[in-house]
Amino acid sequence: MAQIMARATNTVRNKNIAMLVLCVVFLGWFAYDGFSHWPARNDGVVTYMKGMTEDDPPRLDPKYRTELEAWKGWNHETTETRGRMHAIATEAARTGRVDTWKGPLDMAVQRWIVLGLIGAVAAATWWLLRCQKRRAIANESGVSPARGVEIPWDKIELVDNTRWKSAGIVEITYTDAQGNKKKAKFDDYETEREPLIQILDLIAEKAVKAEFIPKEETT
Repeated sequence: MAQIMARATNTVRNKNIAMLVLCVVFLGWFAYDGFSHWPARNDGVVTYMKGMTEDDPPRLDPKYRTELEAWKGWNHETTETRGRMHAIATEAARTGRVDTWKGPLDMAVQRWIVLGLIGAVAAATWWLLRCQKRRAIANESGVSPARGVEIPWDKIELVDNTRWKSAGIVEITYTDAQGNKKKAKFDDYETEREPLIQILDLIAEKAVKAEFIPKEETT
């Protein structure tokens, strides 16, 4: 007999791709804010605060002018000088519009989120590739519900169809080469339904030693 294979479904693939794309979009968004947009906006606030020291009368103490003029840009400053500028911005907020200023903690949290999202992208990529490897195969010698798992027909002891109509899931209990009882699952959400039904029909035909519950056709 020819081999029957049920491959991974497009539904699962598309869902996983959508999740990966979402993670990538959020990664780009948070990375842009944390490493480009927010630092540039803070640099604009520094320029604005320079003007505050030059107003007549000054809206910000002119003693800060030297520090403001020495500012090299958020991404080029030290932790100490960023903290100092944050203190100046806090004082400037009393008399000027510096509400767009993002402090060191805001920046740090944003960048921690970026690191977390890098992990999420890696995990989503791994899960996508893993799910795409799902398949079920049946041939003359037996059935394989997953890679590396080969089950001869005469080793299947129980075929549980109780969740087939409600959830599209069939579970089997079998004995492995070491004599241990194990379970395997066939799911029409994870693998293509039509070839999977053919595999389940073949199980019903070939697993002559197995008990079937309930005693009815899976299709």
